[in-house]
Amino acid sequence: MKHEYILVIIAGLLIFAYVLDAVVNPLKLRLATPYHFFDPDILSKYTFTTTSIIIKSIALIMAPLWFLSFIHLNKLTKGAILLVLAALIQLYALQDVASNSKVIPLEWSISLALTGAILLIPSILYIIIGLTQKATKAISEDSYDKYTKEDKKEDNDF
Repeated sequence: MKHEYILVIIAGLLIFAYVLDAVVNPLKLRLATPYHFFDPDILSKYTFTTTSIIIKSIALIMAPLWFLSFIHLNKLTKGAILLVLAALIQLYALQDVASNSKVIPLEWSISLALTGAILLIPSILYIIIGLTQKATKAISEDSYDKYTKEDKKEDNDF
């Protein structure tokens, strides 16, 4: 799929979530952490808001993966970047909800927390793929081929 289409999908999801937030009243819950929102009782009570949160999270998950597809780094580095990003996103969302600072709306804080948790999956996959690629390169390099090439060089020197 072309990169432009993915950008349009991300923007469309964010606009759709914004429209859903405009229709619904803001959440007036007092949560200890953003993860307390995912209690089945709360999810069933605020279904429209839950839909908006999930749509925002999907767009926010796609955005860094889309951005990293432009950067030509090895998989291990991409995994490390995603891991740091996921941790920072979760810490920010946790701080915003726990301190009740209201820097961003509660819906966005919950979306960020969900995004950070789900971004751990591709970060771990990138790290595993990066480590196995390095191990495969080291293992697949045939030491016999090295010695035969060196021996041929020595034979040509005489």
